[in-house]
Amino acid sequence: MEELFDSKAFRLRYDEKTNACVFTLKEYGDRDDFRTPMMHAVQIIKKHDSKHLIIEDACENAGNISDVDLKWIKKIIIPKLKATSCEHIYFVVDEKYAGSDCDDLPYSLFKGKFKTDKVVSEKFALLMIEKGTEEDVSEEVVSMTKAQALEYMGLPENANDFAIDEKFWVLSKQIRGDNTPEGKKKIAELSAAYDIATGRRDERKEKEELRQKERKFLNKTAEEWRTYFSYTWYKYLIGLLLLVLLGNLIHTIVTRPGYDCGVLAIGHFENDSDYVEKFLTSRLGFKNPLVSTVDIVIPNDQGQSQQAYADQTVASLMLSNPNVLVFDEVTIPYYYSYLTDLTSLYSYLKDNLTDEQFALIHPVYLSEREAMEIMIEYENEYGSEYGMVDEDLSEYSAGSVMIGISVTDEDAVSALGFENLWPETDTSLIFAINSQTTDYTDAEMIIAQLLSSVL
Repeated sequence: MEELFDSKAFRLRYDEKTNACVFTLKEYGDRDDFRTPMMHAVQIIKKHDSKHLIIEDACENAGNISDVDLKWIKKIIIPKLKATSCEHIYFVVDEKYAGSDCDDLPYSLFKGKFKTDKVVSEKFALLMIEKGTEEDVSEEVVSMTKAQALEYMGLPENANDFAIDEKFWVLSKQIRGDNTPEGKKKIAELSAAYDIATGRRDERKEKEELRQKERKFLNKTAEEWRTYFSYTWYKYLIGLLLLVLLGNLIHTIVTRPGYDCGVLAIGHFENDSDYVEKFLTSRLGFKNPLVSTVDIVIPNDQGQSQQAYADQTVASLMLSNPNVLVFDEVTIPYYYSYLTDLTSLYSYLKDNLTDEQFALIHPVYLSEREAMEIMIEYENEYGSEYGMVDEDLSEYSAGSVMIGISVTDEDAVSALGFENLWPETDTSLIFAINSQTTDYTDAEMIIAQLLSSVL
């Protein structure tokens, strides 16, 4: 069954016949527009244990990739691909670039980490995958020298990579329609000869021989360890910093409880403003409020490398039992169990806000069963990180509960200091009350006064 994702900017499909992922970049868009389809490609490869990735960019898009996205490829996408079954990446480029080595950006980022080839078309790459390994190759072909392989293909000894690619394409088309065992053997042997003629077989052998001679620690050479740490050092640094942060949080929250109220924002947004904290102290008279924002993506389809640390930070901050929780519309269902009914608060706001203000807020309803359905879908797609969810939903209530009050007015959201980071989701802030809060009255007052001040 073919899986296909098609949009204005990219086309992504899984080719079942070759077990390959084919990614076509129609037009380049930076950051999320570029990163989201790349992350989808990694997920397809991981799902099907694919060994082959075909990237088609017609070469003109390559020069448009920003330095930020090149760095993201190096730091995020390559380690994620290395963690999958992917072994071989084909770059579909213009004829004038086909057959050349992968020494220019962005191709050089993948060289040495995967087997890489520049080819003239997606069909060419699929043919190499499909026919290259189906039949056993005779010892006579396997043991050929580069000169013999070139002669086998009818090429002179000084043939360049482009000429070799072009000859392979012509010869393979002549054999392609022959599905007899003899025909399949011919294409397999042609593919083996092509591998030798391009020098790739000898290059792999030379690298492996050099590797075998080098001293190893935990089955990695010194160079392999340097490469490993060059791509992963930041994870250890982040981990160390997060451990220090979490230690301080736990120490502050558990051993030095002194907060008289708390507002915790959880979602894919950021807040660089101290508006909420100043409002709580100067307007509402709290002495030591806890105000914090955690940028978290659930499900993590935005390439967030620090997702696990964000989960831990949220868990630590929840230990303080904040009065008010703030979410975006994508994130709130995953925290259903922490939320309480806001019907009484909504009625209070209706009576105390002006008609113009009240028109800018909207109730958010969700049933226990709907929340569990979302969790099941999440765990089926991304794995169970939070414990297995029972798929028998008969015991969960289907009655909707007002779990939040939503504000979508951009001026109000901006006044509170929040910036939406979702690339394709409208700005929204949803105010909720933590079911574990020790002072429900304070929670209602904080939300009512905050909304009144910015609407």
